[in-house]
Amino acid sequence: MSVALIATGGTIASTSTDGADAEPELDGADLAAAVPQLGDVTELSAHEFSKVPSPQFTLDQMADLVTLIQDLNTNPDVDGIVVTQGTDILEETAYFVDLCYDGATPVAFTGAMRNPSVASPDGPGNLLSSVRTVLDDTAGDPGVLVVFNDRIHAARDVTKMHSMNTDTFRTPEFGPLGVIDEGRVVWMRTPTRSDPTFDIVPEQLTNDIHAVTATAEMPPAQLTIAMASAGLCLAATGAGHVPDSIVPALEDVVGAGVPLVVTTRCPEGRLARATYGFRGSEATLQDLGAFYSDVNLQKTRIRTSVAIAADRLDDAFERP
Repeated sequence: MSVALIATGGTIASTSTDGADAEPELDGADLAAAVPQLGDVTELSAHEFSKVPSPQFTLDQMADLVTLIQDLNTNPDVDGIVVTQGTDILEETAYFVDLCYDGATPVAFTGAMRNPSVASPDGPGNLLSSVRTVLDDTAGDPGVLVVFNDRIHAARDVTKMHSMNTDTFRTPEFGPLGVIDEGRVVWMRTPTRSDPTFDIVPEQLTNDIHAVTATAEMPPAQLTIAMASAGLCLAATGAGHVPDSIVPALEDVVGAGVPLVVTTRCPEGRLARATYGFRGSEATLQDLGAFYSDVNLQKTRIRTSVAIAADRLDDAFERP
């Protein structure tokens, strides 16, 4: 059994001299060498993709990563793929890949919250658990995975919940797909929701998509700045509500031909469809022709960008 390790940088690949200046310096071979048990589990091949902190990872790099994963998927000697990345935008990269990849070879993302220079680094354990996961017979069924702290999550649902705790990745509302117990992969549930797979045109990929969270008496200027953009993603309060004072700004943005994609700012739940009718409620959003998203704001922006690059915005979201 063979696993391809794609190293992109992040905390898992960072080293420091005094604990306060860590930067990505380690390559895939270094990461594998830190986990001697890997030799008992798989034959691992390392692929160097980048050495960057994850906040610097771009949409173009995500598209290039998809291409590399698709190429590895065609290699009959590769039974699983593990991508290591920094945790800050790991959920966004994993979801981007999930939207664009439908190969049979299982893919899992992982990383670390503690770099190898500090006490009790979590990267080696996360890497070992990820390798065990992608080698499991069931791993390819749920789509791209995120494996962290011995929990297996769907890339579509997982999010980073804590800024520094090692138990940071969680799936709100529904929980993980499975766990790793004593080296055994144990599946607990199967996801029932998925998204279409998009074949993007890389030249059409754009970062000109605004992501805004609705807050009390927010200034309309937060929205009108998106007048000439490729899209506006809005995390509404509650079940899909915004201050009535920003409705004219939303009307202007939509009137300018900018797609409006709305989700909820709540960690759990979805947008209402037919409960409230006041100005600024879900009824207003529907009158504006808003697309409905059922993932968080950062992933809504990723799906919007991918859908635009594939000319399939209507397939990416519902429009109640």
